[in-house]
Amino acid sequence: MHEKDAKKNNKQNNEPGAKEPDPRLALESDIISIPRTEYEDMKARADERDSFSDKYVRAHAEFENARKRIEKDKADFVRYANDSLIAEFLPVIDNMELAEKHIKDAKDFKAVQEGVDMIQVQMQKLLKDIGVERIKTIGEKFDPNQHEALEIEETDDKSKAEGLVVAELKPGYKFNGRLLRPASVKIVKRKS
Repeated sequence: MHEKDAKKNNKQNNEPGAKEPDPRLALESDIISIPRTEYEDMKARADERDSFSDKYVRAHAEFENARKRIEKDKADFVRYANDSLIAEFLPVIDNMELAEKHIKDAKDFKAVQEGVDMIQVQMQKLLKDIGVERIKTIGEKFDPNQHEALEIEETDDKSKAEGLVVAELKPGYKFNGRLLRPASVKIVKRKS
């Protein structure tokens, strides 16, 4: 075989519509001779590599799809997590609207007060049912983890212990044992 013939064959291959080069015209340096068993072993490893590559691509695609599905489920959960709470809260709103209508025409303010008290009880029951509890304040020792001291009452009265909560300015709440909002309180401090 001549190098000139191989170049001519390669040149024809680059043209549009060219036929495959004749392997008999390949340069001797392009031909490698290996035993058939080694060739078959290499072919089997290449097939195995292709199989692993395919499995990897499929596994990666499945992983990405699962990740996207989990993100969507998480977003849906966050979006709709409070729907049962809202459904339980609607009767309280209904009762508030009824009370508002009756307040405008009411002549018996005691009845209005009783209605508002009933709504308050309904609201407290709803909060308790979902795990919200009011933080105890009056008569308790000041706890910076649950209370926020906004006012101080200085006293010489020895019957009132230092740091005792004597008034609640704003209630505090916990949700399933976790602090939602500290109670704003007034505490006792000894006069110097």
